Order: sequence, then C-alpha cells, then structure tokens
Amino acid sequence: VVVVGQQSTTIKADPLKGNSFIRALLPGHTWTAGGYGAFQGYNERGAQNIHTAVYKNGIPANLPGSAWYDFGNELATGQEVKIITGANSVVYGSGSIAGTILIKDNIEQGVTAILGSQDHKMVSVAPAKWFQYTAMEINQDSVRNDNTESDWYTNRNAKLNFDVQDFRITMDYTDYSYDYDNCYDSSFNQSNNCEQDGEKYNIALNNEYFTLGRTHDKADYYTGDWMSYANESSTDYLRVGDQTNLSNKLQIAYGVDASHEKYQSLNNEEHSRDNYGAYLNINADFAMKYNFGFRVGNEDQNALRFGLESGPFFLNVGNSYRRPTLYELHGDGWVDANPDLLPEEGVGYEIGFGVLSIFKYDFEEAIEYIPGFNTEVVVTPATYDEDGNLLTEEVTENVWTNATYDNTGAYNTQGIRYSQWFGNFMLTLKYTDTEQARVPKYVGVVKWNQTFGSHEFDITYRGNFERIPGPYDGTELEDLQNLSFRYIKTFANDVDLALTIDNILDEEVEVLPGYNNRGRQIMLTVQRKW
Repeated sequence: VVVVGQQSTTIKADPLKGNSFIRALLPGHTWTAGGYGAFQGYNERGAQNIHTAVYKNGIPANLPGSAWYDFGNELATGQEVKIITGANSVVYGSGSIAGTILIKDNIEQGVTAILGSQDHKMVSVAPAKWFQYTAMEINQDSVRNDNTESDWYTNRNAKLNFDVQDFRITMDYTDYSYDYDNCYDSSFNQSNNCEQDGEKYNIALNNEYFTLGRTHDKADYYTGDWMSYANESSTDYLRVGDQTNLSNKLQIAYGVDASHEKYQSLNNEEHSRDNYGAYLNINADFAMKYNFGFRVGNEDQNALRFGLESGPFFLNVGNSYRRPTLYELHGDGWVDANPDLLPEEGVGYEIGFGVLSIFKYDFEEAIEYIPGFNTEVVVTPATYDEDGNLLTEEVTENVWTNATYDNTGAYNTQGIRYSQWFGNFMLTLKYTDTEQARVPKYVGVVKWNQTFGSHEFDITYRGNFERIPGPYDGTELEDLQNLSFRYIKTFANDVDLALTIDNILDEEVEVLPGYNNRGRQIMLTVQRKW
C-alpha cells in the first residue's frame, strides 16, 4: 500500500555493519538486557512495543499470544526493512499505531564470516540466489551481575527464495537455544541452570495481487531437565488486493485480508480466533498530496487515517484498535483469565517539516500485567474468656492470587524527533514524554562516517538518559552510553573486511536491575559476494 503524509525509512540489515538487528532499526539503541538472544522489542516512541505491527515477507509476524515481535533471534543477513512510523501506519491493521515494520528477506550470493570476543562466531553462506544458511554461536559472559558463569546462545537459520510463474515463494526457518540465569525449579528454588529452546518459521506466497502464508513460533523453557513453561502459536494469513491509477493524480488501493490465530500454552489449552477486514487507500495530488486510509474489520477493528504532504511538510492523523491477545484473555497456569478485558483504542497525531517531527498518541484504555500477590487471611479467629483473656491465638495463612491482565485506564505519549546529516556528520536528537517504563526521555546519536577510496570509517556515539523505572526497578535506572568504531576495507573481487569495536570505553553499567551490559567487544567480519 502506497501512502503519503508519512515518515518512512528503508534500511538494509547488513552483517558488515553489525549483527544487531534491533540496532539497525533503532540507531539510538545502546544495550540489550540479557545479551545476545534475549528479548528485543521495537519501542521507539514511548508506546508499548505491542503497538508496532511487524510483517515478514508480507505475513503478520507479531505473536498471537503476546502481540509483540521478538527481534532478539533475528540475524542481520541482508534483509530489506521498511519502517513506517506514527499514525500513518494504521492502515496495516490492529495494534499498528506506533509504527509498522516490513521485513523482506533478500538473498545475495556469497559468504560472510564473523569472529569476535566471547567466543563469538557467525557464518552465513548463500551458494545460490535462492538459498542461504546462517549459523551463530556465542559463549557470552553471564549478563547477570550476581553470576560469573558463561552462557551459550546458538542460532541456525535457513532461507529459500524462488519464483514460480508470477509468484514469489519465500521460506525462513530459525532454530535457537538461549542459556540464561535466575529462574525457578519445580520446588520454587532459585536456579541458574535455565534454558530456552525455540523454533520459528515464516512461509509466504506472494504476487502483486495476492499474499498467502503462515508464521509459526514455538518456545520451551527449562530449569535443568524440568520444563517450566512452553508456548506455541501460529498465524495463517490471506490478502487479496489491487492498486489502480484513475489518473496521474489519483490512485486507489483496495483489498481484503483475513487471519486465523492460534495459541497454546504449557497446560495444552488451545485458543484461537479470526481477524478479517477490508481496506481502501486513496492518494490524490492536487496542489498538495493527500492520502485517505480506511480499514473496517471484525470486532470493531476499524481504522481511519488522513495524511497530507507538501514539499518537506507532512502531517498525518490516525486511530488504532488493539484486541486483547489470546494470552491476555485466557491466561494459563501462572496467569488468570480475564475474558472481560476491553480493547485498547487510541488516536495518534504527527506533524513534521523535513528533519523535524512532533508526535502525540492518546490511548483511551491500556492493558497492563498485574503481578500476583499474597494476602493474609484469618483461618481461625482468636478466642477469649469472659474476662477478655486470650485463650487461643488467631491462625492466619497466606493465600496466593495469580497474576492477570487488567484495564488500567488512559495514558499518552508524545515527543520530538530531529535527525540531520551535516556533510559526513549525523546528529539525531529524540525527546519522549511517556508513562511507559524503561523508555529514555532523551536520546542522542552523533555519527561520523567518511569514505576514502576503498576505506570506510564510522564512529558512533549513542546515549539514553532519564529512563523511567518499572514497578520492579527501584527508584532509578542508570543512563546508558555507547561509543563504537567500525572500519571497512574493500578489496578486489568483491571482498570486504570490517573491524568493529563496540563499547570502546569498556563502560560497565546496569541496564536493568541485575543485568549489566557487555564490556568491550571486538569483531572481525569478512564478506565475499559473487
């Protein structure tokens, strides 16, 4: 769907420039709590990351159980990624008001190898334009600051891209294993022998008018040999649509789509539901560029967007509707069901001029996780004689109430974004005012990038300041800063050599309580294309 009145960015997830997929999406990203393989969600504008929709090869990729997309196991292997920010993305459906990310798997023939500190190894081989295999293995220091043991993270990924008549078939499969610390065994004793094993795949059949495919995710969590948790989910998706030029100044895009979501938790309870809708997008160019986006879906999943653009000036307004997830509604053995949850609804605004933009989101209703708690109740009341003397003491016990999800009312987020290149220097400044936890109020990025013939140099500083503590974070979170250096040398025969030094100053900070950043990391990348 072509839209105007928007801010959009297209990037290439290039392994020569680092294997951190989330940092490619968020240039201001400093550290991930949990290290390689830990959860990484896209949260750029102060809204919950479940308000960002992710489409991989045209298929919705947000998990039906959690509604988020975990970039932690996404390896940078040449994908083309388009980020559509703000209210303009609501035409993509439920839960997209904070942005939409479109990932397209590309395969370039060649081989890439990465070697780094902490036993960091990655090899990606594409012997043909239709097949690519990537393997990553890292023996990283424990990210817990109360533990000194090492933890393994492994990732195996295979991609297939090929054409059949007018259709493009894409397949993407990932198998991973992630060791971590601080979990509980079957007796609820704390343990550091924790492991997550997972697999996911995406398969899509696409042409100009038609998309059909499935996204599937499965994760098993272990404490030693005991399976402490498991979940499995899938989304089957169909879209049929077209785009028509009524004139050189008026275009319309229209279509229908439907999805079937399924989620299964540890206790093998399976839940499913359907989503379906129709969309219409109108682009007009009369003195100014106008865009009108409409979407009508079941369960009131309706969206309306207006965009306006004239030279560097742009404006867009849109609403959003997010159904409670299957997990939020039904829970599992650890979380109680809440079938009466109300959906999240909101309105977003964005106005900008060139390199500067201002945004605001107003949510009428939020859905939040409410932790479990103990309540002391009286089992047997105290007894007294006629003179008021104690005969038997009161007997109490603690009664545990499971966690649940509940509606917590309205919240809003607003902010300013500025990003501009000055020759070989780039400056990005972000201000975010939000009630959501762990979001930095101020973000700054300063980059210098210079090419001298076959030599490319890049020095980048990133800073995150005044992060809002969450309910378990105490009263203050540390500011996060990162200074990195990259040198790329291009040789004949399409051979590139890259030296990367991350966290040059070897700063040690607590990203979240109990979780430190990684120290200085040195990586050497060799790439050959043919």
